[in-house]
Amino acid sequence: MEKIKAIVYGVGEMGKIMTKFMVEKGVLIVGAIDVSNIGEDVGEVAGLGYPINVRISDNADAVLSEQKADIAVVAVFTEMERMYPHLKKCIENSLNVITTSEEALYPWTTSPELTAKLDKLAREYEVTVVGSGCQDVFKVNLISVLTGASHTIESVVGKKSFDVNDYGPVVAEYYHIGQGKEDFHRWVEKGGGKPSFSRMNLEAIIADLGLTVSCIQEFVEPEIDDIDLECKALGKIIRRGEVIGMTETVEFDTEQGIKFRETLTGRIYRPGEQDINENEWHIKGIPELDLSNKKVPCGIATGTQMVNRIPDVINAEPGFITVEKLPKLTYRAYPLHFYLHKR
Repeated sequence: MEKIKAIVYGVGEMGKIMTKFMVEKGVLIVGAIDVSNIGEDVGEVAGLGYPINVRISDNADAVLSEQKADIAVVAVFTEMERMYPHLKKCIENSLNVITTSEEALYPWTTSPELTAKLDKLAREYEVTVVGSGCQDVFKVNLISVLTGASHTIESVVGKKSFDVNDYGPVVAEYYHIGQGKEDFHRWVEKGGGKPSFSRMNLEAIIADLGLTVSCIQEFVEPEIDDIDLECKALGKIIRRGEVIGMTETVEFDTEQGIKFRETLTGRIYRPGEQDINENEWHIKGIPELDLSNKKVPCGIATGTQMVNRIPDVINAEPGFITVEKLPKLTYRAYPLHFYLHKR
């Protein structure tokens, strides 16, 4: 049985983690694309400790067209508008795609036109595009499965926090690290902060439960500290009074009467806070149900879920497929090509 062949598209913090995990799960890396570390071996850059004879290139078109692969693992941007040209290139080179883009988790209502275009194109080229990451298990599937223990539900409320330093500069910039407080508020007044990461998570859950959204509200507030903090992702010190992150809150009403709310805080943690990443959910109804995950290793868990999803993406029907339509994610004990039934 042939190994899965993959192209790493984006060799930042997440790309490095995923490269290491893919190699350890029997995936053959055949290409690597980034704007940094050009010409270096991706195995050494990813911290494998040995070369894998694949050099990082900044020529995406050449890598995608010349290297025959089963899938592109894309970690470059968050928003669908910025992701679109990269996803389009992958599809047009007959590559399945899995991406860390937070909006790509469920972009059907936030970027419907772009998603529809990618969906149509993926069907034409008979490939599949999926957005995954840490939210796949911890923000969608765990909660969706938990509702199966409910007789009635009034509301589903979640709270999540993470350290921005677990990720790279793209996430840090998204959370406006280092911006002045007044500049942040002006950005919000101009419509900034929409859509939030939490919106995609909740929409995926709502879709999985077969419910219909009737109203959406989104709010965003800056996170400020009174001490200087290091932003490792940007390589600089954030002075007290400057933005160290933000808290996003999204609320949904559904036609079935069930309310959904999630509050997500991404910020730079103080020294000693690194172990308080939390993921807490409460389902109000019959019975009352609670879910709590302490010390969620967000960065590593993003990589593990992305890599474990690879067989599901290759096995799936063509199109832009969101995670609630895929099998529930499970541990892969064997090399990933053992889980394929479609090539």
